[in-house]
Amino acid sequence: GSVVPDSKTVNCLFSSLGRSKKAGQLANVLGCLRGRGLEQNAYLARAAITACKNSCEWGTALDILHEMVAYHVELETITYNAAVSACEKGGRWDQALRLLVEM
Repeated sequence: GSVVPDSKTVNCLFSSLGRSKKAGQLANVLGCLRGRGLEQNAYLARAAITACKNSCEWGTALDILHEMVAYHVELETITYNAAVSACEKGGRWDQALRLLVEM
């Protein structure tokens, strides 16, 4: 059988992708993890979107945010804040303001 990574392992992976400026790959990684049975949750959303923020990947951050909403994950304010910050770093104030309204 396949091994499902734990939250700590996934967080390390997300952090590494963020630091190496490869957070654009996070949506694909989340899809693979979902395929292996890893539950989509607020912790994963926060870790992934924070990595996007650190990598200035505002588009990926929004994609992940909306994907988590589609999976009915209850997102925390800190997750929205990370997405807003990612948009700010990318110079996308229009998207940041839209997120603030959604919160």
